[in-house]
Amino acid sequence: MKNLGNWAKRIFVFSLVLLGLIVIPFNDSFADTFYKNAINVRINKDGSADIESIMDFQPTKGTEYYIPLNNLGKSDIVNFKVSEFVDGQEVLYESVESWDTKLSREEKAKKSGIVKTEKGYELCFGFGEYQRKTFILRYRVTDFIKLLKDSDMIYWQFVNKGLSAAPGEVKLTIFKEDGKFDDTNSKIWAFGNKGKIEFLDGKIVFESLTGLTSSNYVTVLVKLNKGDFTAGETIDKDFSYYQDLAFKGSDYKKKSENSNEKSSNKFFYIIIGIVVALIVLFKVFGKKKNRGYGMGDLKGEYYRDIPEKEWWKLSYLLDNAGFDGQDSIIRAFFLKWIQEKILIPVTEEKGLIFKKDVLALKINRGFANNFESKVERKLFAMFEEAAGVDGILQQNEFSKYLEDTDHQEEYESLEDDLEELSFEYARQNDLFEKSDKGKYSQSYNEKGTEFSGKLVKYYNYLNDFSLLSEREISEIKVWKYLLIYATLYDVADVVEKQLKQLSPELLRNAGVDLDTLHAAVIYSDVFSTDFADAYDSSVEKASDGGGGFTSTGGGDDSFGGGDGGGTR
Repeated sequence: MKNLGNWAKRIFVFSLVLLGLIVIPFNDSFADTFYKNAINVRINKDGSADIESIMDFQPTKGTEYYIPLNNLGKSDIVNFKVSEFVDGQEVLYESVESWDTKLSREEKAKKSGIVKTEKGYELCFGFGEYQRKTFILRYRVTDFIKLLKDSDMIYWQFVNKGLSAAPGEVKLTIFKEDGKFDDTNSKIWAFGNKGKIEFLDGKIVFESLTGLTSSNYVTVLVKLNKGDFTAGETIDKDFSYYQDLAFKGSDYKKKSENSNEKSSNKFFYIIIGIVVALIVLFKVFGKKKNRGYGMGDLKGEYYRDIPEKEWWKLSYLLDNAGFDGQDSIIRAFFLKWIQEKILIPVTEEKGLIFKKDVLALKINRGFANNFESKVERKLFAMFEEAAGVDGILQQNEFSKYLEDTDHQEEYESLEDDLEELSFEYARQNDLFEKSDKGKYSQSYNEKGTEFSGKLVKYYNYLNDFSLLSEREISEIKVWKYLLIYATLYDVADVVEKQLKQLSPELLRNAGVDLDTLHAAVIYSDVFSTDFADAYDSSVEKASDGGGGFTSTGGGDDSFGGGDGGGTR
């Protein structure tokens, strides 16, 4: 009987667990899912904006959905309506004049309203059942256009951070009631996420590249030609005031305006004076604290051994010493691939009428893929895709490859990998100072300063390569690494010039092919520069307001939006 009782208890407990598994998915404890948000914004002649937000959303908790809209300035929210797609038809919700947040889910179902708050408004609607639905929100924002002293502006947050569920996909389209947006009358930027903003068919179009998280948001800044709009909110400020607010903490870099040229020149001379003073102090009192040695230090002192065979891990350390950093690593990979005959230097004819020869690199399809690191594999994969089906990449062709935002992300990821590899190397080799809590800084300790000295002394050794005797050169056993470091330091031409004066027999014994080296030096420099310049131009274009990548940070103090929202 005792055993029977135990079995009965077990069956009872199992039944409760099973019942819980069945019931729980239908209660309100699971997270909401925001599949997609398509936002359409029509800018009217009177400076107002009609906003339509289409939400593919599944609520699982709460009694209503709400969207905070704060920092409105003189703007007002009018004509707020909500509808829902049912069997392909749009069904309008009942508009409630006074919204009561305390009502039940059933009482709020298929109704909408506005709550006035101290900061602005909350747009609210009752979603009804916990089901996936498509909701359409429409409202007008008066004085949406801001009329500044030197230009007009749109600066609005369209998707809040801190939502109960962030949208997996966002597409925002801004268009005019009359006329079009393009690069002749507008400059555009977007903030708060990984996405792309561009001019498309007379419209401004933003699209997210990845799903948003609770910390993401979508804010758009548009600079408009003065006079394109005659109505809106007049604000006694220049556009640069808002651009500074937006760019703070962003990936964008602001260029000085012509109107600020004089003050900029004064600032420039002040900075020059400070820099000169710092240089003088540096010369008087010695090297910079905890930054190690840099190019130009330790003149006449040499280090003849390879500082580190895994040279691709040194981007930050090289940059810290005044060399090219990540660009030098990419340059060295190109030299390595050419010397190993993975890439074959060729020339190709370009042009339909006025033909000219351009440099190109052809992939040797028969090579063994024995890459030494993840970053090398990633960089070569980018080269291979940019080269296309024929496996040939022409000079300046990489810029076309980077027109695709996915490819821009890949390049950014490569740069991040190189930087993290460098920090990891410094930590593993105990080159950085460490706090009492065991946290590393990015400043050198004594061991790190010593390593920076080796880097600089080895640079001195290669830069003064012409001073070496033929006997000293014949005793070099690490040509492979020596030429890599000559490329890292951008002194490969100095080494090549000295090698040309040596006897052919010595070069044969050393395994140095001058023709291959010459081609490798030229092509590695040209193509690594193309890679870096192509990416920099894409970032510069976005910073200039021509469209492109968005910034994950910045966009502060915009109009509209706020923090939070979703189900409650």
